[in-house]
Amino acid sequence: MKPFLSLLCAATAVVLGCAAEPGQEPVRVATGQLLVEPSFEAASYYFRAPAPSGATASGYAVEFRRVGATDWMRALEPVSDQPPGVWKGSLFDLAEDTAWEVRVLAPSGAEVSAPVAFRTWSSRPPIARVVDLSCLPIGPEGLVISDQGTPEGWIKYTAPAGWRLERPADGGDPQVAAITFRRARHVILENVTIVGGARHAVLVQECEAVRILNCDLSGWGRVGVQQFTNTGTRGKYVDARGETINYDGAVAIDRSARTVVERCYVHDPRHRANSWMFSHPAGPSAVYVNYARGGTVLRWNDFVGSDEHRWNDVIESRSNAAADGGFFRDSDISGNFLAFGNDDGVELEGGGMNVRFYRNKIEGTTCGISTGPCFLGPQFIYGNLVVNPGDEAGLALMFFKNSHRVEQTGQRYFVGNTLFGPNCSAYGGYGNPGAGSRRLGFMRNNVFVANDARRPGEESQRDDFDHNVYWAGGDHRAAEAFLAGLRAIGQEKHGVAIDPQLASPALGDFRLAGNSPARDQAVAVPNLAREGGDPGAFAETGVEVPFRPLALTASPRQLDFDARASDARMQVTLSVPAGAEPVPFEIRKNEVFKWFTVTPMAGTVAPGAPVTLTVTLDPAVLSGRPRFKGAFLVRTPTGLSRPVSVYATASFAEDLRPASAPATIYLDPAEMRGFEGRVRVAKEPGIARGRFVAFAGDGGDPEFEAQFTVSQPGTYGLLMRAAISGAVMNGREFEVALDDGPPIPVSVHPSYQWNTGATNFRAVFLHSLGELTPGSHRLRFKVRAGELKLNELIVTENPAAFF
Repeated sequence: MKPFLSLLCAATAVVLGCAAEPGQEPVRVATGQLLVEPSFEAASYYFRAPAPSGATASGYAVEFRRVGATDWMRALEPVSDQPPGVWKGSLFDLAEDTAWEVRVLAPSGAEVSAPVAFRTWSSRPPIARVVDLSCLPIGPEGLVISDQGTPEGWIKYTAPAGWRLERPADGGDPQVAAITFRRARHVILENVTIVGGARHAVLVQECEAVRILNCDLSGWGRVGVQQFTNTGTRGKYVDARGETINYDGAVAIDRSARTVVERCYVHDPRHRANSWMFSHPAGPSAVYVNYARGGTVLRWNDFVGSDEHRWNDVIESRSNAAADGGFFRDSDISGNFLAFGNDDGVELEGGGMNVRFYRNKIEGTTCGISTGPCFLGPQFIYGNLVVNPGDEAGLALMFFKNSHRVEQTGQRYFVGNTLFGPNCSAYGGYGNPGAGSRRLGFMRNNVFVANDARRPGEESQRDDFDHNVYWAGGDHRAAEAFLAGLRAIGQEKHGVAIDPQLASPALGDFRLAGNSPARDQAVAVPNLAREGGDPGAFAETGVEVPFRPLALTASPRQLDFDARASDARMQVTLSVPAGAEPVPFEIRKNEVFKWFTVTPMAGTVAPGAPVTLTVTLDPAVLSGRPRFKGAFLVRTPTGLSRPVSVYATASFAEDLRPASAPATIYLDPAEMRGFEGRVRVAKEPGIARGRFVAFAGDGGDPEFEAQFTVSQPGTYGLLMRAAISGAVMNGREFEVALDDGPPIPVSVHPSYQWNTGATNFRAVFLHSLGELTPGSHRLRFKVRAGELKLNELIVTENPAAFF
C-alpha cells in the first residue's frame, strides 16, 4: 500500500506534506477509494462510496482491527457534511506504532472496498544525527533551523541539563522567535529551556514533521501599554510601534504539517491579555496555530497562565473564518492542562475536520471549548474536564461555545465530558446554524454542573442531545426547568436533571461519588463509551484527567486556602502503585506564584512509600486582589507531570482613592441632578460607600447630569463603580454626553462583558472622554437598559490605577 500522503497528493496536491495554500479544497477522494491518516493513537479516514452526492444518511459502517486479529471493532458512524459526497470519521484509542486495518461496509454488509492497512506513529523515530545547541554560536540573528531529515533518519536538537537559550527582553531582539524552524522536515527539539523571544519562543513555519518535546518555554512576547479608548483597541495593549499585541504564542505553528508539541511546560509570558470588561481579549497564548496543514498533535503539556500573565486563549487558532483555518484537519489535542486565560481554553475553529480534543483539563477560562465556527467537521470532544471557569474578574460564559456568526456546517460530537462551574452556561447556541436540516451537535454522557442561562434555542431542534446529566441553576426546580426547555425543542428525551454528587470538587476530585444517582448510567457510543459506565470524564476506575501515561498520582488535586485561617499549610500525597518503577520528580511553578511554597522541591516516589508535600501560604504576599489562583507541577525528568491547583482567599480592601490618580474627580450620585428620589442607603455588605442609586433603564430612559472641574489638562476616561446583575452586553445600555457634544451610546459593541456581581461595587471602564482642558465641564449620563446599582462615576486621567 502507498502511504496515505502519496495517495492524497497524487489526487489533489492540496493537503499534508504538499504545497497547500489557504483557501484550496480540503480533500478529494475517488469513488471507491478509502484514505487513512493516522497519528499516535487515532486515525482519520475518508471514502467516497457509490452513493448520491450530498447524501445525509449513509447506512455505511466502518470497522477496524489490529492487523492479524480476528474480530472487527465498530467505529462511530461516518459523517458526510463538507465536502459533499465524502464520508469521513475517526478511529480512537489505537495503540501507537502498531499496524491496523480499516474497512467500510455497505448497508447490505458487503465491503465497499478492500480493507486498507495503516500504521500509527511512533514516539521513538530513528535518529540519524544529534546537535548540541550549547555548542552552537547563537548570535543576535537568532537560530533558524532548516534541516531536512527523513522518516528513516530524524535530526535532533538538544542541550545539556541546566543550559538555557535566552533572548533579549528589552524589545531589541531582531528575530521574531528564539528558535525558528523554516521549511524543516523530520526534526526534533528536545530537553531545551528557552527564555525569551520577541513574539514566540519557537516558530514552526512551512515545515513538515517537527517535534518539540519536553521543553520549558517562558519570557517571550511583546510588552505594551493598555489603551483606554472607544475604538477597537479598547482595553487592549499596544507595543512601542502602536501595534495591538496579539497572537504572541510561545509555540507558533504556521502553515506546517505534522507538528508535535509534547510534554512541554509553557508559562510566564512577558505580558498579558485584557479582560472582556474592555473588549474581546487580545494578548499572548501558549500555542498559536495558523493555517496548519493537518496532523498537528499537542499532548501531555502544561500551559499555565496566571492573573499577572493571563492568556488570551490558552490554545489559539487564527484563520478561524476559513474552512482550512486553525488546526484544519487530522489533529489531536490530548492530555493537556490548560489554565488561566481571559477567553477560551481552546479554539477548535476553522476547518475542524477530524480534529480530536480529549482527556484534557481546562481551568480558569471564560469559555471552555470553542467549536464554532466548524466548517468541515466532524470534531470530537470527549473525556475532558472543564472546571472553575472564569476570567481574571470571574466572568464565565459557556462550557461549549458555538456562537460565531458565520454559517456553521460541520458536525461536532461531545461525549463523556465533566463540566463544573455553577457560574457558567452549558452550551452556547449557534450564531449562524445555516439553512437545511443538517445536524450540528451530538451530545451523550456529559455531566453539567452549570447555571440555567443560555438554553439552546430553536436552532438546536436538529441537534442530537440525549442521555446527559444537568444540574443547572443549583436546585431541582431550576434544573428541571432547564431540561424541560431542551425537551421542548425535541432534545434530551432520556436526559436527567439531578445533582450528580461529585466526590469532592473542593479537593479537585470531580469523579462521581459512590452514592451518585448518575453512576453506571452511560449509554454506548461506538469506540468512545461503553454501556453502563459512568457518565462524564471518569468513565472507568483509576482514570486521571488530564491523562498522562504516568504511574505517579497526587492527592488532593486542588488546594483552597483561606488566608485568615491560623494554619496556612496543606499537604499533598504522592503515590506510585505496587509493581511500578520508582518515579523521580521535581516541583515546578510559575515565577509569579510567589505566594506559596512547596517542600520538598524534589525527590523520588517508590511503590508503597508515599511522599508528602507541604504547601505553605505566605499571607504577606497576598495583597492586591481578593482571590489568588495558581498551580504547581509534580514533574518528572521526561516532562510528564501531575498538576495541582492552588487557590487562596485573601483579606482585601480595595483602594478607592488610588494615589497614582491624583487628578481624579469622584461624582456622588446624590449630588447629580436627576437622581432625586433614587438614592438608597446601602445595606449590602462590601459596598464601598454609604449610598447608592438603584434603577433600571425602563422608565423613560432617565438622564442625570453633573458638573465637574478639571484641574490639569489631559486625556480622561469615565469609569463607573456599580453592581451589575449578570453581564451587560449587546445593547445601548448607556449614553454619555460631554459639555455640548452629542450623546454617544456605550456598550453597543457585542464584545463588552462587565461582570461585577450584584452587590460588589467594582470599577468598570465606560468611555474615553478624550482631551479635557482645565475648567468646568458638564457630564450627562443616561441609562437605556439593564438593572444597575450605581455607587459613583469616576473621571480620571489614569484609568489603569483602578484595575
